[in-house]
This record gives sequence, structure tokens and C-alpha cells, in this order.
Amino acid sequence: MLKQRIITALFLLPLVVGGILLLPVELFSIFWAAIMSVAAYEWLKLSNVKSTPLLWLGLLILNTIFALIWFYPVSGLPFEWLILIVWLCVIVSFTGDPVARLQKCSATMYSVIALMIGLLVIIPTWLAMVLLHEHNPWMVLYVFGIVWIADTGAYFSGKLFGKRKLAPAISPGKSWEGVWGGLLAVVIYSVVIVLFWLEQVEQPWLFILISAMAAIASVAGDLLESIYKRASGVKDSGKILPGHGGAMDRLDSITAAAPVFTAGYYLAGWL
Repeated sequence: MLKQRIITALFLLPLVVGGILLLPVELFSIFWAAIMSVAAYEWLKLSNVKSTPLLWLGLLILNTIFALIWFYPVSGLPFEWLILIVWLCVIVSFTGDPVARLQKCSATMYSVIALMIGLLVIIPTWLAMVLLHEHNPWMVLYVFGIVWIADTGAYFSGKLFGKRKLAPAISPGKSWEGVWGGLLAVVIYSVVIVLFWLEQVEQPWLFILISAMAAIASVAGDLLESIYKRASGVKDSGKILPGHGGAMDRLDSITAAAPVFTAGYYLAGWL
């Protein structure tokens, strides 16, 4: 399993980094839409959409929405506040036992809820990354760095100090100590970036705060997918990435971190 994970990571890393840094924004928007479409396909299956024609219809609708956003952008839409409100509501929904609540729903109601959540997760993720790429492709890579570092910091701090469970009904392996360790790692990461790359950034403390918010949001993204995997009775969202599971398993944290980071950038007046 570890060998598979390493081989898959070594194959994907240059592909993702190259796509981010080398493609113009027009091609990046298509590249990222393709990646998000794979994740959406897996989410549709988590939503109990099993029919092949319906799966393809769902992907067609999603990519039509991407195209409409690209060709007919809506100015004045409070993207930043909508994103923050959506993820605040998601975090509140973690209280109690959300998995049990979903399992009590009828099959139709569960599918409707899951599909609505999928739209609220996948579309803003695509848009956020495209907006960041248009501003500066390196910022897209920076957001990936936030997720990777938060995840690594949480893993090691959780292993060493983890005692208090974060959300035992959703993800028993996660601890509050892991969350704080991941957050600390991201704060250090953002401070280093400010000192050695963004020396001229205005309000560096705000950049660090936005990065910390994205790190916290990344945990919420991970937990959200875990809820629907548990409710569906599956371990992974898919099998497309050997050793890693599905695309959504690798992107769950990004689906929260990227929109929240971009929303913070909007509020700071940097986009």
C-alpha cells in the first residue's frame, strides 16, 4: 500500500504542479474542470446516483455551469460572504451525529441533500482556484501547500499528543491536538512565505490569518466527505488513485481551503 501511495504521488505531483505553473488561465480552467469532474463523478456515486446516463448528465450540467461562469461572470456577487456562510453552516452541521441523521433520511431525501452539498462544494472550488490562478498561479500552489502542511502537521501532532477526539462520530482518528498541530505548522509556513517570498505584502498579519482560516477550513472539508462516505457505507470515494482511493479523497480538504482562502483574499482587497 505504501509503495502504491508513493508511486502515485510521484506521478501526480509533477502533473499537478506543471498544470498550475505552466498553463495559461484559460487552459488551467479546463485542466481544473477535468479534475473536479472526476471528483464530482465520485460525489454523484456517494449521492446514490448509480445510473450511468444520470452520472454523465450530472457531469454535463456541472461543466455547463463552469462554462457559464467563465463566459458570463456575474459581477457584484458577494462570493466571499457566501463562501464563509456556507462553510460556517457546514461546521455547525457537524454537531451531534450527522451520519446517523443522514442514515435516517429516505433514499430520495439523502440523494437531494448530498447533491446540493456537492454543488456547494465543487463549484466554488473550481471558481476559487481559477480566480487565484488568474491573479497568480503560485498562489494556487500555496493553497495546496496549506492543505499538505496542515495534514502532515495534524498527523504527527495527533500521533504524539492526540487525546481529545475531534469528531468521533465522523472520523475517530482525528484529535483536537492534531488540529492545533496542523494549524501551527501552517502559521509557520505562512510566516516563512511572507518573510522570504511576499516581503512587500501589505498587512502580513492578515495574510497569515487568512492562511490559518484556510487550514481550519481544510479540516472541515475532510470531515464533510467523511460524513457522506460513512453514510454511504464506503471507505473511499473511488479507486482511481492507487493507494490513495478516489480523487475526492485527495481533494476533500482543498474543497474547503481554496474557497475560504480566496474569500479572504477578496475581503482583504487583494483580488
